Amino acid sequence: MFDKETLFPGLLAAVALVVVLQTRSRLQQDLQDMRWRLTIHALTVRDTFGNPVQLDIFAGHVMLIVNIASRCGLTLSQYNGLRYLLEEYEEQGLRILNFPCNQFGGQMPESDGQEMLDHLRREGANIGHLFAKIDVKGAQADPLYKLLTRHQHDIEWNFVKFLVDRKGNIHKRYGAELEPVALTDDIELLLGR
Repeated sequence: MFDKETLFPGLLAAVALVVVLQTRSRLQQDLQDMRWRLTIHALTVRDTFGNPVQLDIFAGHVMLIVNIASRCGLTLSQYNGLRYLLEEYEEQGLRILNFPCNQFGGQMPESDGQEMLDHLRREGANIGHLFAKIDVKGAQADPLYKLLTRHQHDIEWNFVKFLVDRKGNIHKRYGAELEPVALTDDIELLLGR
């Protein structure tokens, strides 16, 4: 039925095919993983006036990334806590990146640009860098938030916080209701205090 002359090359071809298919599958998975091994520094976002900002300008700094809202029940205490962290740790290298979001109950109705800046001034909210209003969950989520939530559940509300180390790697996620001052130990750890 099968002779040695046809059996051996056939088996060799079958083994080669299996190896090629497995290698291709592993390479596809590795490529997918590499896409998500990006650090935060590899991304570009827009400031409140629509200008592109490459996040690599924050390389070497510890970043706290927050989705903010102006009319949330948490707004006042969160703004106060963020202001405290900025005053306390900015000189040591903390940068707070604020991303307005209107996805949760329409609680950030202000437009980008001057209207957003005026709101923060009225509130006395010197809370760090201000970026363009974005979606933080769902199909239209900004790539930054897709990266931040890749291995976690979607953003559940306003003022979810992400602490990012000096190399642009996500250190930890903090829930919306956690007061910013509660992050002090982790911030000091990353700042090297």
